[in-house]
This record gives sequence, structure tokens and C-alpha cells, in this order.
Amino acid sequence: MAVQHRAGICWVNEDQWHRFRDVAEDADMLEDSWQEWAVKTEEMIETFAVKGIEVVKVPVDIEALILWCNEKERTVNSSSRAEYVTKLMMDQPSVNITKH
Repeated sequence: MAVQHRAGICWVNEDQWHRFRDVAEDADMLEDSWQEWAVKTEEMIETFAVKGIEVVKVPVDIEALILWCNEKERTVNSSSRAEYVTKLMMDQPSVNITKH
């Protein structure tokens, strides 16, 4: 199936996982380990690909995300992460995204 849409997903490096869970308002909705989260994220990417939606991993530095959320008076949650990823993709079209 041809790609019809493109979306980004917040991609957290393993070395930032604990910090990410510490600051995420919705940490109870996240997997306990980075490995579990990475597997579920990959599965989600595959599910969307079947539907013609290309999902790209957008590397997110957690401290930069926290700073951005503070500037916007937002908490770190799924909504703010999605908005931040969209901003990164729009501001930096050549951001080091990983296509899947």
C-alpha cells in the first residue's frame, strides 16, 4: 500500500527513559521498561504502515521537551509530546528522524 499520510512519534533514547517516566504526567500509561515501550512503539508503527500512514521516529531530548512544556505552561503528557514532535518536524524538516 502506498503511503498516504506521514506522522511523527516521540522517540526517547534508552538512556533518558527513567527521566522521561519521572516527568511524564501520564507515566502510569507508559510501559515499565524502555525495551517494552520500544517493542510496543514498533508494533504501532507497523499497524499504521499497513493503513498507509508512515510513522517516523522523532528523537526527543527530554530536557528540551521539559523546557518547551514549561515555556508553554504545559505538563509532559501524550498531548504535549505530540505537539512538540509536530513542532520539531515542521521547524526542522531535516531533523534526524528514523523512517520505519
